[in-house]
Amino acid sequence: MRGYQLVSGSSGVYRADEARVPQGTLDTDHTGHSGTGYVNLANAPGSYAEWTVRAAAASTASLELRYANGTTADRPMDISVNGTRIAAARPFPPTADWDTWTTSTLPVSLKSGANTVRFTSTTADGGPNLDRITVR
Repeated sequence: MRGYQLVSGSSGVYRADEARVPQGTLDTDHTGHSGTGYVNLANAPGSYAEWTVRAAAASTASLELRYANGTTADRPMDISVNGTRIAAARPFPPTADWDTWTTSTLPVSLKSGANTVRFTSTTADGGPNLDRITVR
């Protein structure tokens, strides 16, 4: 895993290939992803992608997840920072297809240094495909 040093006034972009994904794959069969691939989580509750985000100082930031959901159903996920759930079953509604990416943004509190950010599937369908997270 590579990390980005977040400093005041800049943004940190963390690609799918930088995530820890114990139940899922890094795939490339859908277009429009920004890195070498995207995370395709296992179709199981509890499958997750996790990034290590570094912050120069404790702060509140915006966390943006770029995702695609080519199904007709919501694929909710729990979001946690440093082991604390900050959003339960956050909705990730359908996009037009698996090649159409959109973003979902929420505020997060980061501590100085390394922070663990995790997106966890809450249903048997797994989560949406994950392209990247951006911290601003």
